Amino acid sequence: MDTLMMNSCVPPTGCGCLHEGRYRQSGERFWYGEGCQSLCICNGTTGFVRCSLSSCSEQETCRIVDGEYGCHPRPHATCSASGDPQYISFDGQRFDFQGTCRYVLATVCNRTRGLPYFQVIARKEAWQRLPVSITVEVYVNVSGHMVHVSRNMRGIAEVSKKIILLIKWNKIIIRNDSNFIHFAANKIFVY
Repeated sequence: MDTLMMNSCVPPTGCGCLHEGRYRQSGERFWYGEGCQSLCICNGTTGFVRCSLSSCSEQETCRIVDGEYGCHPRPHATCSASGDPQYISFDGQRFDFQGTCRYVLATVCNRTRGLPYFQVIARKEAWQRLPVSITVEVYVNVSGHMVHVSRNMRGIAEVSKKIILLIKWNKIIIRNDSNFIHFAANKIFVY
């Protein structure tokens, strides 16, 4: 037997649910709660919503889009190292680091799904006997391809132990632009 819904007859399986004052279509899945702590589904046959505990993945964040909470991909972010050196982290914080060592500038945390493995390592040295240091080498590993740039290697880069002049190679692009070397690989940029 059909049911009257919004001035037209539909089979009972086509009816939706009313949840917290909002109509949901049969089979509709939606997140519930400010922290997206429950994933719910509307059973059009019974008219009831069933929710189960869940959460967003590590690559997602719970936020309101189109007036409704949901798990959405984290926005893209950029980090940079430049100047004497000044760093800007992925969250936009600025700081200085004057150490003389080799350190990890950026890498994939845990086993992040959907993001290729990458790691950026920088090496710094003291500069002209002053209490500051400068970056002298950068190593970028993207999916097993190691790119090495150094202030002693002007206009060239080493890619997987081969010396390359300003390249576009296997989805990796390196170009020299005044005092910067721009490195791009599948949306990972190092300036």
